[in-house]
This record gives sequence, C-alpha cells and structure tokens, in this order.
Amino acid sequence: MSNELITLIEHKSKLLPNSIYNNLQRFEEFLDTIWKSRPLLFGDSKKQVSKRQQFFKFEIVNGKQYIRACKYVGFIQFEDIVIQVIPKLFTIEQSDKAFKHLQWWLSYCKRVNFPFAEIISETESIDEFPEAIIRCFAGFTYKLVSSTPYHQYEEFIETVPYMRGRLNTQQYINTSLSTGNWHQLVCDYEQFVFNNRLNQIIKHVARSLSIVCRSKDTHRALEKLIFILNEVDDLPAIAQDCDTIHFNRFFHEYEVCVDMCRFFLSNSYLSQPDTHQRHFCFLLPMDYVFEDFIFGVTEDVLPKTIKVAPQKQEYLTREEVFLIKSDMVLTYANEKRVIADTKYKKRWEYTEENKAGITQSDLYQMVSYCIRQNSSEAVLLYPLQYEQERTESQLFHIDSPLLNIKSICIRAVDLPVTGATKQEMIKELEDTLKQVFNPNT
Repeated sequence: MSNELITLIEHKSKLLPNSIYNNLQRFEEFLDTIWKSRPLLFGDSKKQVSKRQQFFKFEIVNGKQYIRACKYVGFIQFEDIVIQVIPKLFTIEQSDKAFKHLQWWLSYCKRVNFPFAEIISETESIDEFPEAIIRCFAGFTYKLVSSTPYHQYEEFIETVPYMRGRLNTQQYINTSLSTGNWHQLVCDYEQFVFNNRLNQIIKHVARSLSIVCRSKDTHRALEKLIFILNEVDDLPAIAQDCDTIHFNRFFHEYEVCVDMCRFFLSNSYLSQPDTHQRHFCFLLPMDYVFEDFIFGVTEDVLPKTIKVAPQKQEYLTREEVFLIKSDMVLTYANEKRVIADTKYKKRWEYTEENKAGITQSDLYQMVSYCIRQNSSEAVLLYPLQYEQERTESQLFHIDSPLLNIKSICIRAVDLPVTGATKQEMIKELEDTLKQVFNPNT
C-alpha cells in the first residue's frame, strides 16, 4: 500500500522515475504482454496492430530518459508503481476532474463495459482512478453481501447409507451392487449453499484487489468483505467464469457485482505467482472513447425521425481500394444526409486562424466522405478543453461543376464535453447537438 503514483497527460512527457528506469526492460516486457492480450474492442485489425506496445514511448533527451504517454488514458500498475494517464483536455492539477469526466463519458460508451459509471457518486473524489473503482467495488459489494447474501442450489453426488434426494441408478450399480455393498446408496441431491461459485469469484477478486490497493481504508473495506465470505472456498477465477453465473429476479442487484468482477478479472494480469504480485491495467484509446461518447449522446438526444448510423467502412474508388470510414451518418425524413466526424484534438493548436483550426487533411477527408455518401453537408466535432470558452461555428463551402450537388458545406463545431456536473455537461452538449443537427438549419 506504499505504491508510487505517477500522473501523465495524454501525449505529454515526463522524466522517467528511477523506480521504472532501474526495471525498464521488465516494464517494457510487461507492457508488450498487455498489448498482445488486450481485447480488440475498438475496431483494431490483427493485421494492423503492432506487436510492440503503443501505450507509452521512452525517449532520451539531453542524456535523460523520459516516458511519454500516447493516446491511451486510464491507469496501469506494475509492482509498486501506478501510472495514470489523464485526457489532454485537462491539466495535472485537474486530474480529479479528468477522471470524473472519463467516468461520465464511459457511461455512454457501448463498446466498453464500465460498470462503475452509475455507482460512483458525483461528490466522490477520484484523485486516483484505480483506487476509486476498487473503493467502489469494496463498498458496494460489502453492502450487497451483508444485506442480501447469495445462496444457490448446487448438485452433489454422495454415497450414504440412507436415501437422500434421488438414487443415481447407474452409479449405484457400478460402485455398490457390483462390489456387494448394496447398502451403500449413491444419491444425487441439491443443497442450498453459501459456498457457491459466485461468492468464490467475489472472494478471489477481493483478495486480489487487497494486494494492489493503496489506501488503508480501501484495504480495510476489502478485508471486511473477505471476512463475511470466510466460509467460502479460496479458489482462483477468470473473467469467463462470470459468464456462467445466472440469477433469478430476486438477486438482480448481483448483476452489477458480477460486471465489476468481470471488469477486474479482464484487466488484471498475474506474474510471479510465488510472490502473489498483482498487476492491473485499464487503458483505453481516448479518440475512440470520445467518438463512442458523442455517438451515444447524439443517438439519445435527436428525435427518432433522424436515423443515426454508426461507423460505415467502404471503399472510395470503384476498384475497391482506399478505405474510408465516417463516424456517423445522419439521415433525415426528407432523405437528406449529414456526415459527422469526431476529431479528438485541440482545434486551434496547429492551424491558422482563418482555417478555424481545421487541418488540410481533415477537410480533404470530409470532402471524400460527402462525395461517397452523396451528401452536401458535413460536420466536424471537436472537444473543448476544461473551462475553455466556446467559439462560433465556422462554415466552409466547396464548389465544383463535377458534383451533382450544388456545393459541399463543411461546418466546424466545438462541443462542451466538460462541465461542473454531469447534468450540466450533458444538458449543454445536448443543446449544442440539437442546434447543429436541427433539420431546419
């Protein structure tokens, strides 16, 4: 519980601490292992994925070794070191707000099962993202197990001198009658037990997390949970074990608990079993999180008369080469189509003011989308930094006698994806999206 905490900003560098520098080779090997075993959640192709990890880069500048975060946000624990990466829309001093927003964004994402989004209170501090979700699991599960202990009927086969349950005829013939022990009955029966597979999974997860948690209060909460499950067997578990658990309607609250167990088992890695060292990792590509979040909100807020379709991959040319993939295609009742593309970048950072922060390549990309989708309108959606003021939408028109449509109109829009509370942020974001995609505009 005396782990070292290192906080990085996405795409920013920091001097490599001695604790990592002295174990750099092992750390890189660990990162490679995670990279190869991570689930392909975000449309990755096995042919395109590098065999070397893409979470961090290690650079030497002026004779000093630096660690640079790439596009992945979240956290990773390696032995006694915790590295957390916050989105580039925030500063180091705003890490609590950054992880709070990441939690809110993930609540709208459909490609990532993040079961803590609706459980962690808005008032709860998230200075350290891994600690917050471990604390959430410990508190939620302790209350659940202590108030509604889960018992389950499990089938047993036992040889007894009296009838219990039903006679297992085949086993009785094979093991009792054939050996002259006719009085030994082989019976199948079901027993309502607390020592069942679900509670074994919960206990295994709690023990594993008690090794990696940093806070004494969190460790104490996990120990209380383990104590309640004292009579449950200590058996190992994997994420796939959670898929075998089924509930009746009286235990529906345990579904969230199973989702949390699956999350921890899916994002943790064991090494050196003799030392019981637990490694833990939850890193997500932020551009995909932003895209998934905007799609989720857009789908919820727009009227049902507007069909919102997700990513569509197709070829730009008749020869079926040069793939293109737009983020969203909106189709209106009058069959008008609008192409929307999320750009997870600081809009005004690299381009001249008269270009409204749009790069040349982004503009070319949107023109290609419009031509392929036979659309005259496209919208580029950019995130605003925390506490950054919004700017007016900027329109650009492309004319060509070769186009069937009169002209292509491309609009750049700032999206307020941060706010003091989730409700304020979502309300402002919904108002912006309604205005941008209003069929009358």
